[in-house]
Amino acid sequence: MRKSWLRWTLLGVLALIAAGCATYPDQATTRQMAEKMVSGDFTAPTPALLKRLAQDRSQQICSKIAGAELTQAEADEVLKLARASIKYPASGKLMGDWKAGNRLAHDGAGDRIQGGRLEKRKENGGLCQNCHALAAGEINVGNVGPSLTGFGAQRGNSAAIVKYTYDKIYNSWANVPCSNMPRLGATGHLTPEQITHMVAFLIDPQSPINRK
Repeated sequence: MRKSWLRWTLLGVLALIAAGCATYPDQATTRQMAEKMVSGDFTAPTPALLKRLAQDRSQQICSKIAGAELTQAEADEVLKLARASIKYPASGKLMGDWKAGNRLAHDGAGDRIQGGRLEKRKENGGLCQNCHALAAGEINVGNVGPSLTGFGAQRGNSAAIVKYTYDKIYNSWANVPCSNMPRLGATGHLTPEQITHMVAFLIDPQSPINRK
C-alpha cells in the first residue's frame, strides 16, 4: 500500500513538472514580459529619460536569454549595424590633443541621473580608467578590460591603427559584437571630436600612456 502511494505521488509530481515546462513562455514572450515589467516600474521626471529603456536592434540581439551564444548571422548583423553607426569628425583628422584625451579618460561625469534629473555637463567624460590600466604607475585603475599602458608604443601610429582605435572607441561592437565596452560614440555620450582626443591619448608618443 505504501509503495503504491509513493508511486502515484511521484507520478503526480512528474506530471506537474511536465505541465510547468510545457507552459513555460518562449524567449520572445519572456522578453516582452521583462520589458513590460521594466517600463511599468521605472518612472522619470522627463520623457527623454524613458528613452533609455528602449533597446536598439543591436542591444536586442546581444541581450539573449540565459546567456545563449550568438549565431553567425546575429554576430554579422551586430557588426554591420555597428560599422554603419560610426561617424567621423568634419575635419577628417582622427587624432586630436592627447592632453584633452587624458582629461577625458579620467573624467566619469555625464549622463548621470541625480535627484531625478539628468546631469547637466558642458561635456561628458570617458572614464577609461574605470576598466583599463592607463599610464604606468597609476593605482586607481580597473581591470575589466585589457591594460592600455604602452598602447601606441606597442602598435605604432599608422593610419590603420589610428582608424582602428577611433572605431573601437566610437563603437566597440564594430570589432567585437556585444563586448562589454561602452559604445561611447554611437550612444552620443562622446562627440567625434572628443574621441579624436582619446585616440591621441592612446597613440601620441608624448602621452603618458606611452612613456616609460
